[in-house]
Amino acid sequence: MPDTSSDILITGGGAAGICAALGARHLARSRGLSDAAFRITLLERNPRLGIKIRISGGGKCNITHAGEMQAVLAEGFSQQGEQRFLKPAFFTLTNAEVLRWLHAKGVPTFARENGRVFPTSGKALDVLTAFEQCLDDHRIDVRTGVRAGNVRRTENGFEVSTAQGPFTAPFLILATGGVSYQKTGTTGDGLRFATSLGHTLAPLQAALAPVYFKSKPHNDLVGVSLRKVGLIVKSAQTQFRRVDDVLITHLGISGPACLSISREVAAAAAMKLPQQVLIDFFPATNEHVLDAELIGRSKSTPQQFVRTFFESVFPASLSRFVFEAAGVSITQLWRALTKDERKRLLQTVKAFPLGDVGGVPVDKGEVSAGGVNLKEVNAKTMASRLVPHLYLAGEMLDIAGEVGGFNLQAAYSTGWVAGIHAASQAIE
Repeated sequence: MPDTSSDILITGGGAAGICAALGARHLARSRGLSDAAFRITLLERNPRLGIKIRISGGGKCNITHAGEMQAVLAEGFSQQGEQRFLKPAFFTLTNAEVLRWLHAKGVPTFARENGRVFPTSGKALDVLTAFEQCLDDHRIDVRTGVRAGNVRRTENGFEVSTAQGPFTAPFLILATGGVSYQKTGTTGDGLRFATSLGHTLAPLQAALAPVYFKSKPHNDLVGVSLRKVGLIVKSAQTQFRRVDDVLITHLGISGPACLSISREVAAAAAMKLPQQVLIDFFPATNEHVLDAELIGRSKSTPQQFVRTFFESVFPASLSRFVFEAAGVSITQLWRALTKDERKRLLQTVKAFPLGDVGGVPVDKGEVSAGGVNLKEVNAKTMASRLVPHLYLAGEMLDIAGEVGGFNLQAAYSTGWVAGIHAASQAIE
């Protein structure tokens, strides 16, 4: 049986775990240690590494987000505590450095206008293969199909139990992810390990997830895609808003605007606050300006159906639902539209009621919010403040970014920092 002892043991073969291994080897080599003299083992429960990398960006892999790192932090992480915590890691391993690795492995990339970076091939598998080649180059002992069962402290460090036997090391890096998209293997094992070692968790909630309604959307609405609309979710105490695309699904909504707003919606749902989902079809136009536009239409095109104008803004399949909500006939002409009808239409297209929030499924999210309390982790090293020789990285930390490559960058950067500092401490 292969040796199961190492100098650094990493659990979790996603973006954070991969970069932790690369960082540890980079540091060890910089100190003159041979690969044979400094052993690094990476455990992954799935048959292959990087399942989330493979499915990210709809299978195209939104690798990272372009731009200066301070701007990336500000755009990607809305909570100041997250920005402060991630800043040292983001400036240690930048987006540009990650892209240099990929380019060196023959994976060219491009950035869209919105800053999201993808492989030119459009294939996430190319990105994962490049990372696997990096691990090979760095002589990392990768063990796939090995699920960590439990973690315990020993006199010499840590022991991780698996079906293949115990793995031991004086230094342990936990990078097993959160509880989102559980079919990829992120079932919260690492969070369980962290709490068993003394860490506390911020409440786990969905992020970058679909929003389900209490009552399913009408069949005629399912599959309707709304471009660049204002998505509003409000309760008696809260109101959240995003402007982006929304997709109506058989259970509720999805799409970029929904994914972005889902963390806040999930938090309000956890407080048992009833929430309503509304759509603003004219997010860049206030009611006063839009009302003037409608009045102008009444004068310039009196013989036209009113719906003709609105169907240039939203799909025709929505018309009857919008007009019904406004209490206006779908066959109404501009010349016959009363002031009261115009006002009702105006209010409806600025806040069209789509449904009531039923829930935000954490297991359907691309990431999960909550996790290991950031106060218990050193932001400069990713070392546990509670457990000597323990490091933590990636989604299992209490961080959750916006959609757009931010979360993968957080995984790369925190993993790398954990790796270099664990190796540095191990070599001392």
